[in-house]
Amino acid sequence: MRDLFIGARIRDIDLVLPENAISMARRLADERGGAFVLLAEEEGVARVILGDLIMDFSQYRNGATSIDHDLRQRDFTINAMALAPDDFLKLLGAKHGNLEKGMDTSRGKILPGPAHSINLIDPCHGLKDLKAGLIRAISRDNLASDPLRLLRAFRFKAELGFMIETETLEYIRNLSPLIKKVAPERASYELDLIMASKQAGDVLKDMNATGLLEAILPEIRAMKGMDQPGFHHLDVLNHCLETLCAMDSLIGDPCRKFRMCSPLRAWIKENNRRIPALKWAALLHDLGKPMARGEKAGRITFYNHDRFGADLATGIAKRLRWTRKNTSFVTKLIRMHMRPFHLLNDLKRGGPTRHAMRRLLNDTGLDYPALFLLAMADSMAGCGPLKPADLDEQLAILWEKVHLFHERLLKPVRKRPRLLTGHDVIRLLGLKPGPLVGKILDMIEEAQVEGIIKDRTQAVAWLKTHFPDNGNIS
Repeated sequence: MRDLFIGARIRDIDLVLPENAISMARRLADERGGAFVLLAEEEGVARVILGDLIMDFSQYRNGATSIDHDLRQRDFTINAMALAPDDFLKLLGAKHGNLEKGMDTSRGKILPGPAHSINLIDPCHGLKDLKAGLIRAISRDNLASDPLRLLRAFRFKAELGFMIETETLEYIRNLSPLIKKVAPERASYELDLIMASKQAGDVLKDMNATGLLEAILPEIRAMKGMDQPGFHHLDVLNHCLETLCAMDSLIGDPCRKFRMCSPLRAWIKENNRRIPALKWAALLHDLGKPMARGEKAGRITFYNHDRFGADLATGIAKRLRWTRKNTSFVTKLIRMHMRPFHLLNDLKRGGPTRHAMRRLLNDTGLDYPALFLLAMADSMAGCGPLKPADLDEQLAILWEKVHLFHERLLKPVRKRPRLLTGHDVIRLLGLKPGPLVGKILDMIEEAQVEGIIKDRTQAVAWLKTHFPDNGNIS
């Protein structure tokens, strides 16, 4: 109902019946050739999938005897509206342009006007809040009955751009410890929807203000109030939240900071499903700083915080039931997020070398654009007095050098057949299969990228020079 009124694409429809919801759903699936899914037999909930449309059938919940009573048990007022089927179809027709007269289309929303003559069932005044862009809890008890609703408030804020009403925020602040009772998979699903939005950073800042973020991620508690060197102007936690905001901005338009931005745009488009994971890396990139904090000559240090952070993120991933691929992606970026900054020293001396760039690309694989997006977001979020004025620009230049090296030198070499195979190396050097063979092949590729060897004959000669004592190489 909410999506219909605001003009959003309708992907699912909830139908509430006094009884026999499951049998009705099964009958519709049989008649229309859809898929039937039984969700909760005892509660009378089933789903029918018709192409791209999902229809959920349910009976009045918790002993409700009327639709009004049922709606009053929902989470937020904007989700507690209903229409009779005929009125729904009438308004649906208006959405598609058949009944434009009398519609209020202010702020791009489609709301019922007097010409529709529909009977909106709205016991909690959800339409008023919908027009005002407010997320208002129906009651504190409704939130407490299913603590996932605390998180859903922020998910709706992220997706709809609405504000959470003041009293509702207070409910969330008081009830935030209850989020620990929610199944990890359910919480993770809502969190990823927030991360997929365009304003994940701002929404997580609001979550942090209520204590809900810390209840979900107790690891961040140690980051609060932890001072950093003069490169930064914020404590560790607020720096990470600001990095997430910067990542939102870069994903929206990487050209804000990168002159050579087309490859980054292409990576973002091709890896759209991994954007939530990239934002998780932004949020958690300095997670290891409390564990790594030290002092040297009176200066705060965080040696190996990247490695400690990757280990801590692995624990979070396990708790939130992330996929193996997402876990690997996030922890790799956290573990490597300082590497571009380390290469900036070489950039000032005319580098980095082909060896250094190839090593970086070997470690990142094709995800090197994600690493540079993270490095840039990290830099954007640090605005302390000791930050070099041209740091963002230098990162953009480094990105160009690494990307051009990949496209012009490394990628062409890897697209061609190897000059020597592993079997060749074993035969020529009299070796047994093992890690050394792979290491030698890697050295041959590096020599090829460096322009030292160009064909098979030169590759064999290179082996004779570098491994003169390893068996018969004639």
